[in-house]
Amino acid sequence: MKMGKRLMALLLGLLVSLSAAACARQPQEEVPGEDWRTRGTVQGSGIITRSGEDTPVLVCVHQDGASFYYDTREQTSYGGVDYPDIFPGNAQESFQYIDFADRNGDGCSDVSMLFEGDILMVWYWDSAQGTFVFQPEESQVPENPQP
Repeated sequence: MKMGKRLMALLLGLLVSLSAAACARQPQEEVPGEDWRTRGTVQGSGIITRSGEDTPVLVCVHQDGASFYYDTREQTSYGGVDYPDIFPGNAQESFQYIDFADRNGDGCSDVSMLFEGDILMVWYWDSAQGTFVFQPEESQVPENPQP
């Protein structure tokens, strides 16, 4: 009888331990989409077309230009543009819109960025150089920007 009580107490203890383990907090599961793209660093998005191939990109605006990244979990650079001069004010706060339309008809996306104060900056894609080239005649920027 003593042996039966001990066995029963052991089984009861094991059962309590197992149920406590089952209730223990499981490791945090990853939330879909929770990565660099959701932490407030992305100000815009669009699709860049080159040689008939469309690539979705995300845009991060900086004081000296804008960076384009593949829309993937890993923050992988796709390219970007540099402002022609010092940006007058806070670029991130002034940023309103980005567009990747083909403005010069060469079949490749160009970049136009609109900021508060009617500041418009335009870059054309230069296939030979493999970069976006600022177009002052298409842009509207203050002549003497103040930081």
